[in-house]
Amino acid sequence: MTYIKTGINKPGIIELLFYKGATGKALSNLAQTLLLGPSGLSPGERELIAAYVSKLNACEFCLTPIPLLCKCI
Repeated sequence: MTYIKTGINKPGIIELLFYKGATGKALSNLAQTLLLGPSGLSPGERELIAAYVSKLNACEFCLTPIPLLCKCI
């Protein structure tokens, strides 16, 4: 649930990405570049950093799939 009411019924930050289409697309592209673009860190290391930051921010949407992913690995 976001703190900004948009009238869009999507979970977590997805609601905000759909709220303003062009802005949401730009933010999504930025996230993909940061996590998967050229870097000295592997994509896995960047995902771990993102998971840690999500934990610090108590982001339920971001953290919910992580235990499931860890069980699969």
